[in-house]
Amino acid sequence: MSFALSKARNFMFKRISLKIVSVLVIVLAILMIIFTQQLVANRSAALEAQLLTKARTLAIVGAETMQIALEEALATGQFTREELFDVDYKKITSGPLVDADPPKFSTAYDSFLDATIMAFQDSIVENDSMVVFAVLVDRNGYLPTHNSKYSKPLTGDKEKDVVGNRTKRIFNDPVGLKAGRYDGKDGNKFLKQVYQRDTGEKMWDVSAPVYVDGQHWGGFRIGFSMQETEAAIAELRNTVGLSMLALLAIASLTIFIVVSRFTKPLKQLTEVANKVAGGQLDETIVIKSQDEIGQLANAFNQMTQVIVKNLKTEIDKSNLLIKNVKEAIQQLSSSANEMMAIAAQQASGATEQASAVQEATTTSEEIAITAKQVAENALRVESLAEQSSEVSISGSSATDHAIEGMDELKHQVQSIAEGMLQLGENSQKIGGIIDIIDEISDQTNLLALNAAIEAAGAGEAGKRFSIVANEVKRLAERTADATSQIKTLIEQIQKATNATIMLTEDGTKDVDKASNLVANIANELARITQMVHDTASAASEIKMSTQQQTTACEQMAETIAEVRDVATQVATGSQETSQSITELTALAERLKELVGEED
Repeated sequence: MSFALSKARNFMFKRISLKIVSVLVIVLAILMIIFTQQLVANRSAALEAQLLTKARTLAIVGAETMQIALEEALATGQFTREELFDVDYKKITSGPLVDADPPKFSTAYDSFLDATIMAFQDSIVENDSMVVFAVLVDRNGYLPTHNSKYSKPLTGDKEKDVVGNRTKRIFNDPVGLKAGRYDGKDGNKFLKQVYQRDTGEKMWDVSAPVYVDGQHWGGFRIGFSMQETEAAIAELRNTVGLSMLALLAIASLTIFIVVSRFTKPLKQLTEVANKVAGGQLDETIVIKSQDEIGQLANAFNQMTQVIVKNLKTEIDKSNLLIKNVKEAIQQLSSSANEMMAIAAQQASGATEQASAVQEATTTSEEIAITAKQVAENALRVESLAEQSSEVSISGSSATDHAIEGMDELKHQVQSIAEGMLQLGENSQKIGGIIDIIDEISDQTNLLALNAAIEAAGAGEAGKRFSIVANEVKRLAERTADATSQIKTLIEQIQKATNATIMLTEDGTKDVDKASNLVANIANELARITQMVHDTASAASEIKMSTQQQTTACEQMAETIAEVRDVATQVATGSQETSQSITELTALAERLKELVGEED
């Protein structure tokens, strides 16, 4: 059931005609409800006013009638004024009302009123079904004569007797006292109260004052049934409500028919719009009216034409865009392949460069070790040169003493010969060291050339390495020059040593020529001293050069290590570049699939 209601509700809210009808019917229903309530309220108020007017009239007429009856009885002497205004009520102690509950009372005028006013009171009750009772009461609420309807004999059943016998009682309840004592001096001439009887009935109590010769005696009460009034109002409400429902049904049907007819073009417009949305772009709406819906249909036709035109233009643009995208994807794929090849080559070159740099590092470390050995040999050469200098000084001293004593010549010559032999041996050793230095210089020069080539290949990262390589090359060239000079000096020393040895041998054979030979020896020793000094200077330069070379080799080793790290980073970057290019290629393939191009 709930599903059916939900489905019907969804169907209703999908149709604009039903929406309009629903809104109009709801508004109309609300207006009718308000109108019905207002009408019923107005009619109820009018009915109540009408009924109240009738009750007022009956009460006033009854009061005037009672006034005439009492004044005639007083005038005819049927009872005195004291008897008429007597409030000394006698409780009935005999007769059929003796055991009544509540108790019954009597006065001097009871019999007269029973015979005179009961018929009049009964006529009021009998002529109007809405009048429950019509009675005369005095100022204390004493009711001497009730309607015959409520003056039936006692039955002994209290509940029945309370309803059937209500005469000769004092109704001193607030409503009864107020009704009996109302004197009409407020200008209204009647008093309306809501009376809740002890029988359970609820009614209007309308009373009018009764005067006898100008003195207020009591009042005439009319009991007007509220149930009858409410029933009349309810009947009026039902009648108006049913009429409004019938009117609402007729109006709703009329609204539905009218709205459906006027919204029929909108339904046709919706059908055509759905066809256009489905791809039938040539559909148009037939215009049957020039009202707002007709203008809407005309605007829809124009809009469809514009949309079709724009759609064709956009399709042409889309085709051109797809073509350009395909060409761009082809170019992207080709560029990615080329970049991948370049990255592979770069990675291979970086790997080879790292290997070469590693070899250069090893070589530079070996050069540093060799340079330390050269420095040690240079120290030895320097020591030998100092020793040679000392020997040459001793030789000079010997030549000076040779003039003074030729006896010591032989011994001195032998000492010189031994010194010369040792000098020759040292010269041979120095020559071997010079050969090693020369070989190291050549290797250093070759290594500096290779390092310059590698630095040029490394770009910005190899600039520092290039500077070190140039410095190493310059040191190698200086080392080569120094070794060449040393080699020349050593050759000269060797020649001089050989000549000295020959002279010493000739000196031993010919003592007579000792003075000339000593002079020649002095000259040669002076030359040897100069050569030894030059040798010492060259050895010192070799030591300084080897120290600088060692420092340069260490710097070169550090630089080569940095170049190695850079080469490693380049290799890693090449691998990452290759990975990125691979992803780029995959993206190009994905774009190919998206534009519908097969590999």
